[in-house]
Parts: sequence; structure tokens; C-alpha cells
Amino acid sequence: MPIYEFGCPSCGGVTTELCKIGEKGAQLRCEECGNTGLIKHISGFASLGVRGGAGSGNCSPGCSGNCAGCH
Repeated sequence: MPIYEFGCPSCGGVTTELCKIGEKGAQLRCEECGNTGLIKHISGFASLGVRGGAGSGNCSPGCSGNCAGCH
């Protein structure tokens, strides 16, 4: 199951929940104020690999940031 962030329309608090893909947040409760009916946020994600495109991370020394050339 994926982890989603939900925001509280009442206090602005953000709650992170492990839930099913179709979860809308209507039955979830805010951890800060107790309000029910949270709103799903669009959040970023993390990726392991090239950091900054300058050949760092797991890339070889000659990597130009395009891992197709070094992996």
C-alpha cells in the first residue's frame, strides 16, 4: 500500500497515512485537531541514483548525468 499525505481543511495540519490507492480521506481524522474529512495532497517522491547529474551517487566517474551512458 502506498503512503499518502492528507491535509486538514480546518487547521491546516498534514497527516501521513498508509492506505489503499482509492482512499479519498473522507473518513480520516486529523491528528492535530480531530477534524474528520481530510483532503489528499499531491506529494513528491524520492528516487535513488544520480544526485545533481554530476556523476555522483552510483555512477561512474565519466557520467554526464544520463545513466544510460554509464550503467
